[in-house]
Amino acid sequence: MPNSFFDKLSANLTNAGRTVSQKVKNSSDASKLLNEISAENKSIQENLTAIGKLYYDIQKDNPDEEFRDMVDAIKKSQQRITELQESIKIIRAREPELVPVPEDHPSAEVPASSAKPSAMVCMGCGNTYSEGTAFCSVCGQKLVPQYHDAAQAASASAQSAEDVQVKEEPAPEVDSETITDAVIVSEDTEESRFCPYCGKKISVSGQTFCDQCGHAI
Repeated sequence: MPNSFFDKLSANLTNAGRTVSQKVKNSSDASKLLNEISAENKSIQENLTAIGKLYYDIQKDNPDEEFRDMVDAIKKSQQRITELQESIKIIRAREPELVPVPEDHPSAEVPASSAKPSAMVCMGCGNTYSEGTAFCSVCGQKLVPQYHDAAQAASASAQSAEDVQVKEEPAPEVDSETITDAVIVSEDTEESRFCPYCGKKISVSGQTFCDQCGHAI
């Protein structure tokens, strides 16, 4: 009796396993066949499309009556595609609508005649100098920026070269009777003077202070 029970249980388990295995195999085999059917249907559709295209290419100017509507619909679609492609070209070539920049706007180009040549000013004598000069060549005072920031410089009134004040010391008077005995310093010699403290070249006639270190020269 016990052996009969276990034999029956073993047989049931074996059959259940075989049933599940068979169902899995059946599903796999059926899926393979379904994939083949799908591939055949795809091949049919491709061939039908090729047949239709071939017929259209051959008979598009004189189609049979039953195909005339479809051929006309294809022609209309092709014409619409051409129109859309032309519209795309026009859209891609469109220029942006730019806002006019006012003449006094900081980003507007400043004409050459409206340049601001000076950027440093002497608080002692009022002379103005180009950017990069540190000391006044007339009184030796340390220079300060004429404009505190770029926005202030851009909004300042334009200056000309005459607005830049560079004062020169008057040349010493020379007695006319002894002028023939004076040593005439050539222009090349005058331009070759150098500051004895920092070595900067002195290029302004009559300069009494170095515009780089501020020492008297």
